[in-house]
Amino acid sequence: MRTARQPRLSAGDALLTAALVAVVFALGACSGGEGDGASAKKSAPPPPIERVEGMKYYVGGPEMASDRYGRTRLSHFNGEVSAPTTRGLLIGFKLEGEEFDYRTYINGRLVSSSTGFLDDDGMLWFTERFTYDSAGKVIARQTLEYDDAAEIMISRVEHLDPVDGTVMKKIDQKIPYR
Repeated sequence: MRTARQPRLSAGDALLTAALVAVVFALGACSGGEGDGASAKKSAPPPPIERVEGMKYYVGGPEMASDRYGRTRLSHFNGEVSAPTTRGLLIGFKLEGEEFDYRTYINGRLVSSSTGFLDDDGMLWFTERFTYDSAGKVIARQTLEYDDAAEIMISRVEHLDPVDGTVMKKIDQKIPYR
């Protein structure tokens, strides 16, 4: 469905990403243990994040800009670090040609991963996203397609059972570029 090289992601997608990260973070915070918390065992710290060849890591987070359709999109990152850290928010970003791999970690745990491409203005357009629970299991999957002729983005979200991976809920949306 992708035709010309035009922007591909909406502000709603940025909000969805932020909401999914917040939900995963909340799930991780709530999954501590039994009882009142005083007797709960602390989980072991996550292992060091394995470096991905060609990936750059950032602690400053993403920066947003408006595209030619007036939508807010990810444009670049700030706060580059020389090695991944397991404390706080960490963004991993790898660019190969126009295709990217984007990962979000919170306190050393992967909470989301995305792939997509850059448009002619350097804006990020996602094609696939995964959200993970505190145990590292996929709990949501989103695919995105773009119809430039109709200026419509097609979003398909599946909420998955983290135990067996079955689809518990599907949400399909057609979202205009403007």
